[in-house]
Amino acid sequence: MDFKKLKNVIDKDLKVKIEGSNGLAVFSKESSKFENWLQVELAGAIAKETYNRKKIIPEAQVKLNEKEYALDLLVEDEWAIELKVINENDSGTDTALTVKSMKEDIAKLKAVKKNYSDRNIKMNTAYACVVFPYNGDSTKNRHEQIISEMLEAKNSDIVEKKTDFYFNDNSIKGTIYLAEVR
Repeated sequence: MDFKKLKNVIDKDLKVKIEGSNGLAVFSKESSKFENWLQVELAGAIAKETYNRKKIIPEAQVKLNEKEYALDLLVEDEWAIELKVINENDSGTDTALTVKSMKEDIAKLKAVKKNYSDRNIKMNTAYACVVFPYNGDSTKNRHEQIISEMLEAKNSDIVEKKTDFYFNDNSIKGTIYLAEVR
């Protein structure tokens, strides 16, 4: 599965799952619980896309060159995916901590990609960041700038690869940013 297909899985299947869930708006108040649910749904969407031909491992522990890496989702020797949920309603959310965590995740994905490459395996790496509620331009601009900086990408590349959604009760708008980590 290439990046375009992965993006399509998120645009179609994952967005539908988010928008169709009656209880998700309730759980969305806790970003850690939402991230766990997101891992389950993304794994299911990828399994559907690959017709269950690929082994999908959530919370994978991968040992490469004597170092162990914890990955949110591993799709055989094809994709390593990290997920981040930013819930603007979290009390005490610290942007500096969020940025630090994102930098660590991206550095980890780059190291995993390099270590697989050293073994002559082309491992694709992707970072998905879900932001909600998505409160207009101030939220959008701040997160798009942070995500662009983290991925060393142009802001237009990030904007092009985003997917907007509404929770089932239409009370909360969110956005999924997906980027391939190189």
